[in-house]
This record gives sequence, C-alpha cells and structure tokens, in this order.
Amino acid sequence: MHVSALLVAGSATLEDGAINALRIPTTNYELDQIPMWLTIPIVAVVHAPAGGDYDPELFIVCKDPKGERRGAARSIWHWPDDDQKPSKYRCFSYDFSFAVESEGEYTIGAYRDADATDEIATPIPILITLATDRPIGSNGA
Repeated sequence: MHVSALLVAGSATLEDGAINALRIPTTNYELDQIPMWLTIPIVAVVHAPAGGDYDPELFIVCKDPKGERRGAARSIWHWPDDDQKPSKYRCFSYDFSFAVESEGEYTIGAYRDADATDEIATPIPILITLATDRPIGSNGA
C-alpha cells in the first residue's frame, strides 16, 4: 500500500467514494488556549497494486514537537481488487483529534503500526501557536 495524499484540510467530507475538501493545505492553527484537545480534518488517499493488500491497516498518528504520540486513528478494511484494473484506490476523511500540550511544529503521518515506527509516507508538519492580540495598524501615521 502506498499513500497518494495526506493533508490537513479546512474541511473535508467523503461522498460516493470521493473527498470534497476546502482550504488545502491548512498548515497552521492559532489556538486560544494550550493545553487542549484539537480536532482537525485529515484527508488520506491510498493505492495498491491489484493482487494483494486485501485486509490492510492504516494508522494516522500525530506527534508533538518532541516526537511523542499525541493522537492516533486506525483504519482497517477489506479491499478487494477493482475488476480487471491493475491498481485500487481508497479515500479517507478523518475528524482527527489529538492533545496539544505546547506550541510548536507537530507532525501527522501515515504508519503501518500504532506505535508510529513504520512510516508509509513522510509525515506532514503543522504549526500550532497560541493566538496573540493583533495590533491595529496606523498606516504609518
């Protein structure tokens, strides 16, 4: 199994086997408080050659800036071949929750195991910061 896409979206829904997503990629979140549980939309698309991967497992795992696991989602499914096509595809849309304990760059990755040691694809970074008051500009006056 291979990952074709793994991204954080502003919103995502699965309809008739296809994903409708907005604001891709979402690369950062400004939070009003830390610590907190954050739930974000994740889009994943996987593919595999026909003739195998009939009962795969996919783990989406979030790690904090120190590399500690902060959240995980597990998907398992039966994946028959698609008629006579040489490859098969599967789309996922997750409302993915994880614990935010500090500011910094978190990563979200696709793994073959729950411990997040066997990567299927390079994890994607997402910056988490504490929101600050924005000063009103004076146009140089």
